[in-house]
Amino acid sequence: MLAKGGPLAFTLLPLGALRRGMASMSSEVVTGLNTLKKGQDPALKQDEELPEWLWALAEPEKTLNEMRRMKSDEITPELLKRFVKLENREGIREVNHSRAK
Repeated sequence: MLAKGGPLAFTLLPLGALRRGMASMSSEVVTGLNTLKKGQDPALKQDEELPEWLWALAEPEKTLNEMRRMKSDEITPELLKRFVKLENREGIREVNHSRAK
């Protein structure tokens, strides 16, 4: 959605700038990951060489409604902690919304 001014406004980059940006990308190193002055960008690894926990980061977390529908014996301590956090957030939102009226 394009908007003139306001919070949703954005500018499109010229095609030349995109090409320069993509030219600096490499298929051998993780470009831009280095944070040290004299360091180097780390080399890319094959999928088989990456740790298993890395793939879990790509999985979406359960939503509040999904956790509400779960049985109590299915909830792990980590899920319970997330459930309480999301419940508290929703309660705060409801109170803020009712006060704003």
